[in-house]
Amino acid sequence: MEQVLCDRNELDSQNYLELVQIAVKENLGVSLPFMADIGHHMLTPHNNTTRTQVLLQSALLFDNPDAEIIDIGSTLEYLHTASALHRHIKEPENARRRQKHVTKLWGSEASVLLGDYLLSISFQILTRVGNLDVLEAISLATQNISRGQVHEISLPTLTATPEHWRKVTRDKIAGLFGAGAQSAAYWGKSSEATAAVLFDFGEHVGMATQFKTDLKALENKKLFQQKLQDRELWSPLCILIHECLPEDSSRKITEKLQSDFNVQELCEELWMLFKKYELSEMIQAQAVLELKAAEKCLEHLPMDTQSLQSLTKFSLI
Repeated sequence: MEQVLCDRNELDSQNYLELVQIAVKENLGVSLPFMADIGHHMLTPHNNTTRTQVLLQSALLFDNPDAEIIDIGSTLEYLHTASALHRHIKEPENARRRQKHVTKLWGSEASVLLGDYLLSISFQILTRVGNLDVLEAISLATQNISRGQVHEISLPTLTATPEHWRKVTRDKIAGLFGAGAQSAAYWGKSSEATAAVLFDFGEHVGMATQFKTDLKALENKKLFQQKLQDRELWSPLCILIHECLPEDSSRKITEKLQSDFNVQELCEELWMLFKKYELSEMIQAQAVLELKAAEKCLEHLPMDTQSLQSLTKFSLI
């Protein structure tokens, strides 16, 4: 019986996820240049859906998701994409060439304008939804995203500490997962205590999801080389430098990362160190710890949390 219930919840969640994806496309519109490309990017299979699943499956604690929850789900995707657009500003001249593919928009001044446009759409939708508690929760998450972006550029990204990575990731990424779960609680007219627990649950799942995302580049040398070239803040590198390497080796690697290094040569050197110190296992262990913390949160909820249990499994996020 329990397995049947689980399967039914997963089926329901998948149906609602498809509704959110439809809302993302319809609410976005195609009246501006690049909108169709951005919409396509947001709906491609590579996009992780865990953030939306946190919202939908949290809502199932209270009732079947309705049009309001679907619209809230679309705003979470817009805010996430706006954040991605805002944080990859590198080569202003690219926008002047009016490149038409989203992958080429990353890194242009057009990214800022498009990100701002997505923000405006999000709050227009939330205003239409009319739930002030939801509006406040997502407004705070948006503020924290901006704060995280400021913190991110306050230190050299390639040599940052794991603590810095956690602070930035919690604000920029995981907080939006938490806001989604919290918004579901407000939609379900639950208590502040329940909303707070669901926020913590979502935030832990968000942290675990980012660890898992970071893990992909540890299993794909091409992805890692791109991160190195783009000087991205990345948890495996933070952990390697500050928690694995001896002091002398750490200092040498740090000096290289702070200089004009040869990307391919340094990539090969770091790749060997990742293997030597078993960074893949370490990163997965960090993700599992976050998921255990998320599961612990569910013990404090005064209802059946079956709909959320799958989100505490590493293989399912």
